[in-house]
Amino acid sequence: MSRIRSNYAMQVSPFLRWVGEGQLEEIHLATLEVLENTGIRVDHADALQLLRDAGCIVKDENIVRIPSWLVEECIRLAPRKIVVANRKGERVMPLEKNRTYFGTGSDLPFTVDFETGERRRSTKQDVELAARVMDYLPNYDFVMSYAIASEQMAAASDLHQFEGMVTNTVKPMIVTAHDERNMRAQLEMASLVVGGREKLRQNPFLILYSEPISPLVHTVDGIGKMFACFEYGVPVVYTPGILSGATTPVTKAGTIVLMNAEALAGVVMAQLKQKGAPIIIGGGATPMDMRTTTTLYGAPETSMNYAVMTQLSQYYGIPNFTEAGCVNAPVPDAQAGMEASISILMAQLMGANLVHDIGYLEGGKTGSLTFLTMCNEFMDAARYMGAGTRIDHATMAVDVIKEVGVGGNFVTHTHTFENFRQEIWTPKLSNRSFWDKWEEQGSKTMEQKAAEWTKEILAAHQPEALPDSVCAGMKEIIAEIER
Repeated sequence: MSRIRSNYAMQVSPFLRWVGEGQLEEIHLATLEVLENTGIRVDHADALQLLRDAGCIVKDENIVRIPSWLVEECIRLAPRKIVVANRKGERVMPLEKNRTYFGTGSDLPFTVDFETGERRRSTKQDVELAARVMDYLPNYDFVMSYAIASEQMAAASDLHQFEGMVTNTVKPMIVTAHDERNMRAQLEMASLVVGGREKLRQNPFLILYSEPISPLVHTVDGIGKMFACFEYGVPVVYTPGILSGATTPVTKAGTIVLMNAEALAGVVMAQLKQKGAPIIIGGGATPMDMRTTTTLYGAPETSMNYAVMTQLSQYYGIPNFTEAGCVNAPVPDAQAGMEASISILMAQLMGANLVHDIGYLEGGKTGSLTFLTMCNEFMDAARYMGAGTRIDHATMAVDVIKEVGVGGNFVTHTHTFENFRQEIWTPKLSNRSFWDKWEEQGSKTMEQKAAEWTKEILAAHQPEALPDSVCAGMKEIIAEIER
């Protein structure tokens, strides 16, 4: 079984704007005020010295106040376009305005077992199976680990997750790392995969996900991992993951200002470390349910926050990282479908860049291969809509209308035959049959059909294999960390 591709890889222009230019300017100026007046805490010694040398005011307890002029200078230095390759060196994912790419999330502690249907602790095999399914499904452009390799030694579980991904997909990937040491180990593993550090620098196929701790704390590990990646030319997503009402103000605007301050602080440190360092901003802007304390991945407020964060990144001309397709429903039911499809469509129409966490259940705690496959269809529909309506002489069909005339029909006209495949979206899993036909076909739900398709993929699809020497080299790097 060979991998299939999406027909709707990009859109010409976004169709949705959530706030106006004046409001973006207000948010930007408020962000500058936070960075200059409140400041941030920086626990990384080298980053602290870079900020001091650049003219920032550094106070006790590593509190740094960043002047507005420095923030705006570093925004201008950050690249407007970052090109990410797959592990074959093909430059398949240019991150630039209005290019939208979808992918999984990382580090889910629980998985719905594909064979038994039971919810259990995630394992390395879950990482491998998810990567193999994503390697095949056309609307997943990049992968993250999805699951945690919880049965492996904790000190090296992130390395096992990288190995599980890179051996089961050729697609670009976003990785997490415990600390700088393990990030460097993953960078060496990635260098083995592509044939050396210089080839990795020319065509990086992985992106690091790192983050500060809200509110306004930038850690040794978060910055150290980021700086290590820049040495290898590997892009970095440096974005906050917050809970509105807990780690940020409860108001949507206050949440966005604080998140933006944390992200732009990362831009400043990145550009002070290396001019033109490939950094990606955005973040996980989820509210906290004040009744249950759960993270509201599937809430409308979440998509509203992401819409503004996406516009901000476009305002700055810096690629962005956001979320969609992640739900609070514990199983792939009607609630899951509603929450996932609304957020996926919002991300597509906003022109977001890296859209991750597709297929998360239970507010980011549980994974399901079946739900991942269902989300492939939601993304396909969103991309079809994002491609827009073609309006030209052929599609307006004035001549055809005249030919058919009053009271005629268009079913037998060649214009219909030539255009229906492009003009009418055709799903794979959704039911479009009448009731009797649906019963004849087994009365299957979308979830049942998605499970069957997933089973077919796992039985037939094999990703392109890595050389044995590369696999052995990666295992040795993991073993050294474990030792």
